[in-house]
Amino acid sequence: MTKVEAEIETYGITPEDENLWDRRQKQLKETKKKMDEKRYVCTIYQEGDELMSEGDWKRQAMMRRMYSVCSTNEVIELLECTHQTFWTHPDLGIIPNEEIPEEEKRWGHYRDVIIEPFTKELEESYLGASERGFFKHYQFMYEKRAGGAQ
Repeated sequence: MTKVEAEIETYGITPEDENLWDRRQKQLKETKKKMDEKRYVCTIYQEGDELMSEGDWKRQAMMRRMYSVCSTNEVIELLECTHQTFWTHPDLGIIPNEEIPEEEKRWGHYRDVIIEPFTKELEESYLGASERGFFKHYQFMYEKRAGGAQ
């Protein structure tokens, strides 16, 4: 008995099912490739965390703006970080974290993340949608729905 015949007998798999499975695997591979492609530029705004620093500005991370070219997967990770407080120190990465005194840690969080198209394809799509009034129309509909829900 061949492998295909065994699968048909065991699972009721047909050659057509095998073809569908192969096409689905190809789709997943293409999706993963898109999700890993650096397609966005993110502007990240960082500021000090008042709670963790107990209001002491000397123990707060400095305000700063950073840029990062990201894949869709990295954007997801970045957005998850906006819900977390972090700490930094000049020796971070040089000495073990356990050796950094608590009172020397500077606490912060990401205040905002702006995500913009990075690839020519996404930029043209964004500009085209803007020219067609897509965003204006969607904003209008969103405001109507939000206003009606209150």
